[in-house]
Amino acid sequence: MPLIDDPEAPSSPGDGEGRSVLTRERASRRPTRMLLLACLPAVAVGLLIRVWVMHTSLLSLNSDEGITGLQAFEVLDGRFRLVVAGNEYGATTESYLMAPILHFWTGVWPLRVMATALSALAAYALYRLARPFLERTIAVTLALIGWTTSGAFVLLWSRAYMGYNTGFIAQVIAIALACHAIRNPDKLARTAVLAGFAAGFATWSHPMFGVVAVLALIAPSVYHWRRLLTWWLPAAAGGVLGVLPWLLFIAQHGWPTSALATVPSTYEQRVVNFFTELLPRMFGLLAPDGDYWLPSWLAVAVATVLIAGSLTGLVLLVVRRGAPAVPLLVAGVLAFPFLAVFKPLGFVADGRYALPLLPMVLMGLGAWFLLLPEAVRRSPWLIVTVPTIWALVLCVPVIHQQVGWRTENPDQDAQLVVGELAARDIHYLAGDYWGTYLADYLADGQLTVAPDVSVRLSDEAAEVNAADPTQVALVYTTGVNPTLRLPAQDYQLVRIGVYDLYLP
Repeated sequence: MPLIDDPEAPSSPGDGEGRSVLTRERASRRPTRMLLLACLPAVAVGLLIRVWVMHTSLLSLNSDEGITGLQAFEVLDGRFRLVVAGNEYGATTESYLMAPILHFWTGVWPLRVMATALSALAAYALYRLARPFLERTIAVTLALIGWTTSGAFVLLWSRAYMGYNTGFIAQVIAIALACHAIRNPDKLARTAVLAGFAAGFATWSHPMFGVVAVLALIAPSVYHWRRLLTWWLPAAAGGVLGVLPWLLFIAQHGWPTSALATVPSTYEQRVVNFFTELLPRMFGLLAPDGDYWLPSWLAVAVATVLIAGSLTGLVLLVVRRGAPAVPLLVAGVLAFPFLAVFKPLGFVADGRYALPLLPMVLMGLGAWFLLLPEAVRRSPWLIVTVPTIWALVLCVPVIHQQVGWRTENPDQDAQLVVGELAARDIHYLAGDYWGTYLADYLADGQLTVAPDVSVRLSDEAAEVNAADPTQVALVYTTGVNPTLRLPAQDYQLVRIGVYDLYLP
């Protein structure tokens, strides 16, 4: 008599047919449960690393994140923006996601929780991209590596930068649909609409994600070049719909200008820096200050192997999986020369501009798993060991190199500034960008602020500038020369950690 959990057991008449269906359902759940259990070590390590960095100075809340929260407060007040305040580009998606949370819970942790949840969704998107090409075990392994790629990426995944996490997810969806359009031409028009929408949404989120998403769509566009009604028109319509908020903003305010480059560089320097600095930071080999955590010769060797392996792996993936992998190869190769056109991408210190490259890099590295024996490729131990070891070797050391094992409340100084202002019943605040908007968010948007430069909320700034200077406090990061509105003797200087607070 066959075991009840045997999916191949023959069914008997009557209720035996229902028992056979139940047997197959139970058998299909067993591998899934096993894979979920195998994920636990890497997920736990990733969460512990996130909790660790959230209690270090590396992840103190900044004004860019404060703007995300302040725009979420605006959403609750019925004010809806199409792009990031003070910008001419950048989706406000994160602010809309934050608004319901801020209705119940304010402060630092809502931003952190939302960003972490989006990073988990990004890992799932990577899994869905990899799954049609690779076994489930390999796809899960790559997704978990994406979850905790490096110290730089853990910091980026944990910050509520508008347009970054959601833009990355949209880009991955666009690439996955580009591959699907070649793999399965059935219902091509629907695939085209969704792919175009994802690429448009990625462009609205941040142009760097849009560029890579559009590059991925080149291959299916060539593959289906004769299908005007089932590919080209639906893809174009979806793209317009996805980028529509930005188009409306441009119609109202004119064509946007490029963001200013914080680090001067030539086109050739940016291309070189992608390989010599940006990707090594993405792999966790290089710290923001330019120091390697390994001996420099070894770190360079590891970086060279990983970079070369990811690019040649894309070729291997095309050889093994055929035309559906071509969008990955096209996007992976062309991303470097096309992204280098953007002058702001000369800034490589925190690794943020490597995010658009991550899907292709992981897929290229994952292709080499295809050369392993099938028993190894399908083993859950691949999930247990590889992402966990990767995180411990390429994520933890660079973080430790910068802050050691010390933990602290990284936002204590800013919170004390807000407390001091509240105690003195001061509602107007001016000063530098990195202090004003941060204080405003931590005060739940109850302050009216005006930074000296990089004005985001122009209405508030105008109100502060029109106010009586004796009612306006000033906050500056220690070491920054203040722009005083009154004679120096009319201020009381209070030093709170890294901030100088000038009280009238």
